[in-house]
Amino acid sequence: MAHKRRPSLTKEERRQNARNTRQQMKNDIHQHPILFTTYVVLRVLVIAVMVLEIFNREYYDVFLCGLTLVLFMIPSFVERRLHIDVPNTLEIIILLFIFSAEILGEIQEYYLIFPFWDTMLHTMNGFLMAAIGIAMVDILNRSRKFKVRLSPAFVALVAFCFSMTVGVVWEFFEYGMDYFFHTDMQKDFWITSLSSVSLNAEGHNVPIQVAIDSVVVNGQQWPAYLDIGLHDTMKDLLVNFVGAVIFSIIGALYIMGRGKGRFAPRFIPRLKSDELPAKGEQPGLLEPIPLSDTSSASEDSPKDCVFCKIVQGKAPCYKIYEDEYTLAILDTAGDVEGHTLVIPKEHVETLIECRDETAVQTLASVRLIAEHYVKDCGFDGVNVLSASGKRAQQSVPHLHFHIIPRKAGDKLNIWPALGKDNHDLKEVWERLRFPTSEPGSSSSDSKEEES
Repeated sequence: MAHKRRPSLTKEERRQNARNTRQQMKNDIHQHPILFTTYVVLRVLVIAVMVLEIFNREYYDVFLCGLTLVLFMIPSFVERRLHIDVPNTLEIIILLFIFSAEILGEIQEYYLIFPFWDTMLHTMNGFLMAAIGIAMVDILNRSRKFKVRLSPAFVALVAFCFSMTVGVVWEFFEYGMDYFFHTDMQKDFWITSLSSVSLNAEGHNVPIQVAIDSVVVNGQQWPAYLDIGLHDTMKDLLVNFVGAVIFSIIGALYIMGRGKGRFAPRFIPRLKSDELPAKGEQPGLLEPIPLSDTSSASEDSPKDCVFCKIVQGKAPCYKIYEDEYTLAILDTAGDVEGHTLVIPKEHVETLIECRDETAVQTLASVRLIAEHYVKDCGFDGVNVLSASGKRAQQSVPHLHFHIIPRKAGDKLNIWPALGKDNHDLKEVWERLRFPTSEPGSSSSDSKEEES
């Protein structure tokens, strides 16, 4: 099957695109002057170092400078191609991290001059990767309300595991570079003592501690034993662990506070909702295929369904909450303060007819809003009501749940007065139970057997 070629742009269209790009760059510089200054200063420094290393014929350092310039482009690539907003604070720290690791650490030999330099960078790496881990939960979950939908402990655990995984993979990379290319990324340490069961003359599993005064290797005397990377690797993982734990706790507190606070958002990338691909396009990396085609369901819905018109934006409403599958709006009856209707975006008339996914999605939103009303809005409880079918007094043929917020002393009587039913409970149980229930297994029978 031949692919359709995109029509080439005219000369005027290319000029207009160039003008738009320049204008966008001017706007970005005006809105983010500190970020722009950081970009310019660091790039100038890297280019200056690259020119100097070219004159010194240090071509490996020239390669590191080129790699640094490429890595500087990662935040911009993530924002423009993946439609993810990288906070300015996080972006500046990433740039400084790259510059500190490659230019200062490798070329200027800060790893040797300052013993704490590598430790600082690995701690920062654990901190930043935990922030990105929290962002991944948000992005993959595709819900802007993840902070109340997901357990803070779960999000913190995912962020911690992601950060530690990145740290472990990096140590694999360092080991591979040392083993195959004979570098020294896993820095060595002089060991003045060691404990080993191999030195136990009796063969018992009891370690013998030995102080090392000197070691002779190929006729050359060393002041101690030279460890080949084990201590460096474990130190790096330990400080990565510390950084991951710190931001995982910060992220959990941020989630428990329902997004309140100024510190954590400076480090957590978020999706750019206004730059997501259009609905008509093929789903991309950040546009997962939904379980059901809710858009087509809305298009095929009855023309006189008032809830479908609200979902499609053809009728006004007071929107309380919205996600990919559900919508919550204030009831216009004006009978009770906060009377809310929760509806699925997919048109389905009753709870009996809807699919399992639709029921789960709708009830999850009902629970979310009820929790919000009680914990955040000053209500003491809620009534949740729903009718399925005309005989059940369903007024609108589109599945919906009523949430009635309650306060102490509001004198409302939401619960219907049902009266007294004289039917025999056992006969009703025999008639209504699922076929999988075994006869004679009612709770009353079991109580009689126990007595």
